[in-house]
Amino acid sequence: MKKWMNAVCVLMLVLSVAGCSPIFDPSITSMYVQKDGKVTYAVVESFEKEYYSLDEFQDMIEKEVEISNSNYSEPAISVERLEVKDDTLYLLMEFANAEAYEGYSEEYCFIGSVSDALDEGRAFNMTFKDADYKEYTTAEVTAKKENQVLVLQKEGVVELEGTIKYVSNNVEVLSEHMVQIMPIEDKEEYAYIIY
Repeated sequence: MKKWMNAVCVLMLVLSVAGCSPIFDPSITSMYVQKDGKVTYAVVESFEKEYYSLDEFQDMIEKEVEISNSNYSEPAISVERLEVKDDTLYLLMEFANAEAYEGYSEEYCFIGSVSDALDEGRAFNMTFKDADYKEYTTAEVTAKKENQVLVLQKEGVVELEGTIKYVSNNVEVLSEHMVQIMPIEDKEEYAYIIY
């Protein structure tokens, strides 16, 4: 019941994001995954000017991005937006792929086909459901090897350019393109979104 209430609260917060527009303009901290595998991560949080300096924060982010990009032959990470508006910080960072996001954030992230996920050792060993809460087995959700899958270990709101087909039982479907990943405490647990 608590998970369901959390999902309803999040849905109310993100309705403005869930429209038909392909533009990711979040009102809360969230992630957006494009069909080509690019990841945009948005931080939206209160910014107390008396305690923090936007210039110092910007310098820190730019240095982190520069250091991370030095690991690639061409830049894989960029800052798309950084501003404070009405005492709220908006930071949008774009990552060329899951590997760039994982390298920067130090949080597990896999984006690829079901086939690739299985080859990597992802077991899909949990109950899955669709938006109508109909349950599916591992065999059913992995039958179409060409379907795309996003695998994460971090709670939060995720929006996808593709239409969501199935999610693991630790994920709530908020719309056909948006989910809420519930808190994950077990180091061996992952959240799966198949689209």
